[in-house]
Amino acid sequence: MIDLTDVHFTYGCHPVLDGISLHVQEGEVVGITGPNGAGKSTLLYVIMGLIKPQSGEVKILGVPVNKFKDWHKIGYVSQKAALFNRSYPATVLEVVISGRAAMRGLFRFLGREDKRRAEEALERVNMLSQRYTPLSELSGGQQQRVMIARALAVQPRILIMDEPTNGVDAANLAGLAQLFKNLHNDGVTMILVSHESEWLSSFASKRVCLDRKICSCSCHYYPDGIRWRDCMNSRQEKISLDCVDSLVRG
Repeated sequence: MIDLTDVHFTYGCHPVLDGISLHVQEGEVVGITGPNGAGKSTLLYVIMGLIKPQSGEVKILGVPVNKFKDWHKIGYVSQKAALFNRSYPATVLEVVISGRAAMRGLFRFLGREDKRRAEEALERVNMLSQRYTPLSELSGGQQQRVMIARALAVQPRILIMDEPTNGVDAANLAGLAQLFKNLHNDGVTMILVSHESEWLSSFASKRVCLDRKICSCSCHYYPDGIRWRDCMNSRQEKISLDCVDSLVRG
């Protein structure tokens, strides 16, 4: 689905991604964690073709990212989604259906099919009953679900999320994790960046710990519990304790 091979990216003289190779298979849920400044968001930007690496290869669905055209197959929820203006004068359904408008183009009218897809997406995130509620009346966790539904409304093959827990209080983290478990069971391929390492551990089928390089990767999910086995690279420099841990449950 997504393949990165020996990707290098620098801002000026500052290396941000140093030889990243990552392969995401269909149906995987890949959680990316690491300390501040580790290059997590930059990695997502490279995957989506928003910035060009100095070297290395990036492919989406087998196509080099610079030639990839089917962006409607990629759903994206940015960090800024959590900062969405709560006073925005729109209902939940209007926000979600706007994702379909972005896919169809500015001058194409939306119809019954678009509304149906938007409502299906809201049902998947357990927000259908709130479809006529003004966005301004929702909690941070509910707003994040709406933004995820907006991304799902275009029926993407891959869902990419940057810090989806931003603006979500502790009480709603478990519900968000259950949502991603359900999407995983539905076969949705996902890549998520989050500082919430243990939260990622509750549902991701693979975790990548990033600190400019991939310092830990390839973890295994068991339906009767979660068992993580970090596969350490032979990295010689000190790795942040925020980035590396081993977690065994069950």
